[in-house]
Amino acid sequence: MGNKNTYKILAILLVISVVIPLSAWPQNDEWQERPILLGTSGSNINDISKLYCCTGTLGALVQDINNIQYILSNNHVLAKTNRGRTGDAIIQPGLADQSPGCYKDLNDAVANLSRFVTISFKKGKTNKVDAAIARVIDGKVDSSGSILGIGEISNLIITEPAIGMSVKKSGRTTGLTQGVINSLNVTVDVIYNKECGIGSQKARFINQIMIGPPGFSAGGDSGSLIVENPSPYPGAVGLLFAGNSAVTVANPISDALSLLSVSMVGGGTGGTFMTAQTKLSSEEHKKAVKEAAKIKERHEKAILDIEGTVGMGIGLSETVPGQVFFEVYTKKPAHEMKHLIPENLEGIPVDIVETGEIIAYCLN
Repeated sequence: MGNKNTYKILAILLVISVVIPLSAWPQNDEWQERPILLGTSGSNINDISKLYCCTGTLGALVQDINNIQYILSNNHVLAKTNRGRTGDAIIQPGLADQSPGCYKDLNDAVANLSRFVTISFKKGKTNKVDAAIARVIDGKVDSSGSILGIGEISNLIITEPAIGMSVKKSGRTTGLTQGVINSLNVTVDVIYNKECGIGSQKARFINQIMIGPPGFSAGGDSGSLIVENPSPYPGAVGLLFAGNSAVTVANPISDALSLLSVSMVGGGTGGTFMTAQTKLSSEEHKKAVKEAAKIKERHEKAILDIEGTVGMGIGLSETVPGQVFFEVYTKKPAHEMKHLIPENLEGIPVDIVETGEIIAYCLN
């Protein structure tokens, strides 16, 4: 049922290797000559404690209505999970990649923290994005917004995510990787660990994107821009912020841009490529997901109140054309959860997917 076979197939593909060599580029975790390309190691210079320093990815270049340019990444990368202050130096590489490690070298500053969307950790509150921007220091960042291994993206097209869409990202830890959107309209509880934040806390996010295969991202890739797979000038799809060894979670890029009042920097136009998994036209796809979302909303609280669940999303069947299904993400194996979770909700099948905890992807 659902995407079980997809996860197995994608895992096999991962073994073959989804990482594309970056021989023509600096490695994503290395110091770069200025102006830097993005998709690279970076952090708030003050994101350090007695035991740890934290690093993520400087994801993409954006601009406001006055054409002032900013680096786009996560709140927990640029703004220390709500604790950053306007003007904080953002350095490249990040603290974990400095020599010696965790060295606070102000000479490596490439931007200064400007604003972020506050993450709520209060029970009953939900979040749409983990996002922040930092104003570029003149001459420190390539003004075209070019990303390591990807190049320039489209400044004209924001690609609406769709189940089965082929995507890629370039991040600090795993470099350039390719994946597929497995589910949409994902509600997920994300753990922010005390090593890279304000304590071990849980925040609930709604309307997120779930991407596979395993290994698409790892700790330190937070802040990476996810784009559609075609080149050149691919359209932006999402902002990577969380995951684990099984899955990757991203904010829809349209939400991040809207809440921060910025637009993408790039050139040209992109196209959209769907894998064979997508058997619906765009409009049919939207309609099916929209109808399922209404049912999901009616049952979601009860499902997520079940001990051991961490999230819920909407997937698309590989075997039954037009058939959507619900994925329930759990910390425990499916056979231990199936007696607690219904097999269907209002006639739509439910698939249990063991993901484990979903973690905000900072590296420490």
